[in-house]
Amino acid sequence: MEVHDREIFLGTLDPVTVSRDGTEVLIQRFIPSAFLRKEKRNFGPLVLLEVTTYLAEQFQGLQAVSYLLSREIELHGDGMKVALARSALLQAIGAEAVAISPRPDSETPGNFVVQGVWAYNERNLAALWHCLERERAIYRQWDAAVETGQSIVVLRDRLRQLLARGPGFRGGEAAD
Repeated sequence: MEVHDREIFLGTLDPVTVSRDGTEVLIQRFIPSAFLRKEKRNFGPLVLLEVTTYLAEQFQGLQAVSYLLSREIELHGDGMKVALARSALLQAIGAEAVAISPRPDSETPGNFVVQGVWAYNERNLAALWHCLERERAIYRQWDAAVETGQSIVVLRDRLRQLLARGPGFRGGEAAD
């Protein structure tokens, strides 16, 4: 499954497995394009949320999306920190059975697999939309900062303020 932002190719989800009856989808890995590899921002959370929203809206028989996130993260720093962020995102959208385990076949030490299952229901849809809107706001602010020539330091401060004002997360559920 290819992922685009208008005319820009962002990358590929590979593989995406669909159950025979079309009720379950398994997302395993996002392979970023050359464009994304040059960017200094992390598109992963936004791509994951956009794809999950697309699946939930376009496939009426969908009951669950399973995640098995295991891409090598050598360019992004501490593997456990990235795994914890992925786990928190899955929990925030209502995924259950979220677990982190070491990636045994990794070429780089410190890589982890994060897995979970997001069930299609009203509560999880609301949590998904909440998280998606937050990620979209972050990227709109990033784009606005780039267009006006603001420094990355100013942008980070603005993003911290946005996140501090927004609803927090408790116990793996989006807080109201």
